[in-house]
Amino acid sequence: MNIGEKEGLAMSKISQIGLIVEDNSDYEVFRLLILKIIEKEKFKFSKFAGGGCGKMKRKAVSYAKLLFQKGCEIVILVHDLDRNDLIKLQAELQALTEKSPAPHNFVCIPIEEVEAWLHSDSPNIKEVFKLKKNVQEFHHPETIKSPKENLEKLIIKLSRKRKRYINTVHNTSLAESIDIGKISQRCPSFQKLETYLKQDIFDYK
Repeated sequence: MNIGEKEGLAMSKISQIGLIVEDNSDYEVFRLLILKIIEKEKFKFSKFAGGGCGKMKRKAVSYAKLLFQKGCEIVILVHDLDRNDLIKLQAELQALTEKSPAPHNFVCIPIEEVEAWLHSDSPNIKEVFKLKKNVQEFHHPETIKSPKENLEKLIIKLSRKRKRYINTVHNTSLAESIDIGKISQRCPSFQKLETYLKQDIFDYK
């Protein structure tokens, strides 16, 4: 069996993905989106969530080791870009994942927050919040400044202050019914995650 065959065999046996995220809301969003990306595969998820970005960085290596011990063949480290420099943050997080014992590791940096991805599907926002007015289409949602705050203001305005957006409550609902194709088309940072899973790991044709 050559190296390529061994790698293909190992990838075909992947059954568990580990997520290192800032909070439980992010975990649910990524779990749902990954299931949409790899809809033909069956696997479990494990996580380490909470404590903010600072703690997540400090504990990333130990979290990755524990996730590997739990059986995670893939560990994905998620960190919003916020106001950080993308190149520097990518290098910093990549250095951490290189210390992970898991065979497959990936750094995912939503720009500037994961809420930017949720702006990709405007009809979905309208449906989840049962709004009467159409929601503005965002063809380049990663250019939105403070997308979480923008979504909050958007819902207040379109519902005439009758409804409130709470990220820890509504992000899961938005992710559950979102059109994954629109995120892929409009958010380059999501495309990287999708490409990694479909081509590098599960070898989708």
